[in-house]
Amino acid sequence: YHGTATWFVPKDEGGPYGACGPKEDSNSLIVALNHDQYGNMSAKSKWCGKKIRVEGEEGSIDVTINDACPGCSHGSLDLTPRVFKAIIGDMNKGVGPITW
Repeated sequence: YHGTATWFVPKDEGGPYGACGPKEDSNSLIVALNHDQYGNMSAKSKWCGKKIRVEGEEGSIDVTINDACPGCSHGSLDLTPRVFKAIIGDMNKGVGPITW
């Protein structure tokens, strides 16, 4: 898939638990999946717990789908700061192209 990476701080945006259930924080190796691919936002997605490799301009990293991103478009992911820094780099960029 191809999309755009954005980043979020779990404790401030959605709380410490992802839509899939497990606890998450800014250092977690997790991503939030876009609404279109996640499906019903009121239920656990078939994507929950899946391990994926996300690639960006600065590298790649293996992560777990643990949350949902209502504002993300198809193919896009919302990343924790740790994941964003690893694959996009500078947090001030705010967004970056990804494949996964």
